[in-house]
Amino acid sequence: MCRMLAIACVLLLTSKSVGAQQPSVKPSAPRKPSTMSATVLAHAGYFLASDQTSKDIYGNGLVYGGELRLASQRVLARRLAIWAEGTYRTRRGALSFTREATTMSVTGLEAGALYQPATNGRLLPYFGGGAGYYAFDEKNEPIGEARQGKIGYCAVCGVAVTARKVLVVDVRVKYSVAKMQPADFPIDVGGLTAGIGLGARF
Repeated sequence: MCRMLAIACVLLLTSKSVGAQQPSVKPSAPRKPSTMSATVLAHAGYFLASDQTSKDIYGNGLVYGGELRLASQRVLARRLAIWAEGTYRTRRGALSFTREATTMSVTGLEAGALYQPATNGRLLPYFGGGAGYYAFDEKNEPIGEARQGKIGYCAVCGVAVTARKVLVVDVRVKYSVAKMQPADFPIDVGGLTAGIGLGARF
């Protein structure tokens, strides 16, 4: 009987010492919510040239682009967002006097800031502006190839519609100004674009 009590005491002391050696596991801290939201959009729009000479030769046409928009979730900065976008458009036309075929393309890289009057809800209107670099490239037989890149400016306003918490449909109007002289006469490769975008918010 005494031997059994002694064995029981030894087992009890051993289990306590083993339990004391095991480190306590602290519960993991809850993850902090992200302070930024990112919206990725693919854009398509119709471009109305502001330069009359360019309009006479090439007319108006489609423009395509992709945009990244970043907005803060902090209370004091929710109404502000920054955006960056790349655009591309190309047109075929005929020279005014010789009527020979000519092609033109404009690539734009733009960035700026947006102000969002509303911060909640499915409809988020916005307006803002920024600056961009616009590269003009023209090819035809009489002239050959004319290239030039210049800094320009743009203003934009629109509304973003959110569906299913992630899907975003963006409708907007953008006006750009980019004056340059790649050949014998000055032109403005900017103009008015009315377009729609489709993307996701993360």
